[in-house]
Amino acid sequence: MSLAAPLAPDIGASGLTRPAWARRLADIGEDHGAFHRIGADHLALFVQEGDTLVVSFDAAARVFAEEPDGLPPGFEAVRKREWSLLSILSTRDTWFRAPDLMAFFEHLAACGFFDSFAQVIFLGFGPAPGHAACAYASVAPGALVLASAPAATLDPELAGFDHRFRPDRARDFSRYGDAPSLVESARQAVILYDPTEDASAAHAGQFRAASVTLVPLRFSGPAPHDLIASGGLLMLILRALVNNRLTRTRLVQMTRATRRADPAYLWRLAHRAETQGHPARARLVADHAAAITGERRFTDLAARLAS
Repeated sequence: MSLAAPLAPDIGASGLTRPAWARRLADIGEDHGAFHRIGADHLALFVQEGDTLVVSFDAAARVFAEEPDGLPPGFEAVRKREWSLLSILSTRDTWFRAPDLMAFFEHLAACGFFDSFAQVIFLGFGPAPGHAACAYASVAPGALVLASAPAATLDPELAGFDHRFRPDRARDFSRYGDAPSLVESARQAVILYDPTEDASAAHAGQFRAASVTLVPLRFSGPAPHDLIASGGLLMLILRALVNNRLTRTRLVQMTRATRRADPAYLWRLAHRAETQGHPARARLVADHAAAITGERRFTDLAARLAS
């Protein structure tokens, strides 16, 4: 299975070349479910295991370049919980807007695919994957959703404030495009975001359905899901979600230890304290971060604040 999109570098985080990586995914699908293209720009990996299904969205290039095991988000659930997985990987920047992908999900819904599982979880981390997870959850009413920093839409009438993705505004968001309204059919949708990131906060504010649990993680940055990855928290969070125990307070508690040891989070916290006129607080954060991470930038910051 060749990939149409350019993936860089030539050797991925798993140590595999691009063809070997694609072959590995194909082998997994052929042995345990299915692996095939959806039109020109998307791949689908299905692994049949238990009666809980995780439907995840991500970019093939990111999985290839960044995942140490070379496997897409949600595969951990296959290994640790023996859940099933349907992973949708985009081979170029599509925002998962392709009509053939929409038709694919509608076909699965029509033939009762989602109804064959006791629970279905839609998973997406980042503006486009998070948007897709919320939007496509509508094909499986009663599903659960975990999304991080999702875009509500890129329709200029509703998201004109977001200047990060100007070229993508031209895409047609009339179908599966208004994630806040589409996710209303979910049993619960948990959305992580950083309220100090203006664009992410504005998108999150559009998700107002009763089924939505907004989880603000201050200073987690544009990718709050990095805390989930670095802390190895995904399965803990998914278990709490399926057991109806994933509250805002619970998720904040689950990420606290990771945040206190995360260099990017601590740097933002120290920088914000300094810029807001609290040098003593900034120095406390810098001293803590220097001791925890050993990074020179925190040592230098603490020394500058002490002088």
